[in-house]
Amino acid sequence: MTNQFIDKKKMSPIESETVVEKVIHQITLAISSKRFKMGQRLPSEFELMDELHVSRNSLREAMKILSAMGIVNIKRGDGTYVCSQVNPSIFDSIIYSMILETSTDQQVVELRQILDEAVLKLAMKKCTDQQIAKLQNFKDQMRYYFNNGEISRAAKLDYQFHIYLTECCDNGFLARIVKGVYQIFEQSIEKNIRTEEQFAKADEYHQEMIDCLKNKDVSQIEEVIGNTLLSWKKNVKTHN
Repeated sequence: MTNQFIDKKKMSPIESETVVEKVIHQITLAISSKRFKMGQRLPSEFELMDELHVSRNSLREAMKILSAMGIVNIKRGDGTYVCSQVNPSIFDSIIYSMILETSTDQQVVELRQILDEAVLKLAMKKCTDQQIAKLQNFKDQMRYYFNNGEISRAAKLDYQFHIYLTECCDNGFLARIVKGVYQIFEQSIEKNIRTEEQFAKADEYHQEMIDCLKNKDVSQIEEVIGNTLLSWKKNVKTHN
């Protein structure tokens, strides 16, 4: 089916098969193309039925699914609106299910490497001296709590280090993706710093990331991120 909406600012009539799925596709396409903006009220049922050439039942079923996905908000007696913000719990669960159901351990390692490299590169352009100092503080506190035998607390700071680094990118969409994916990694992060030898390497590699940010050395990103994943990838498991 040709998406005439792209050229004509109008959604395409729906073919007879898999009608509900195609309604969902056309509505989400219209939203992503900025025809319908966040918080905006959608056209009435009759207008959408006429434009898409579908029945009321098909349209309502599609809207129920879009509502469950957190894309639209149905207000009875008022109309249907494009949601003004992404529902984090829905977004995170989608990421979680995609990783858990379809990926191998190696694919998860590759995904984290791609994300970590992208985050470090963008943070290098945007982070401030104050933010770098805060990352240094996270790393120093990791060392402090590890030396005091508080492994779980040190691991939590390790996790927070990476989440805060993502926030330094000042990109909400990237932050949501990374936070969702990193939930899968939290347990393996703690396993990665259980011994003094393992922690020493993690401590060193976190410092390399901070130094990379300070020096704004793009050429070192791949090597630095590769180092951070050397021992971690032995502990990551996508399946029990």
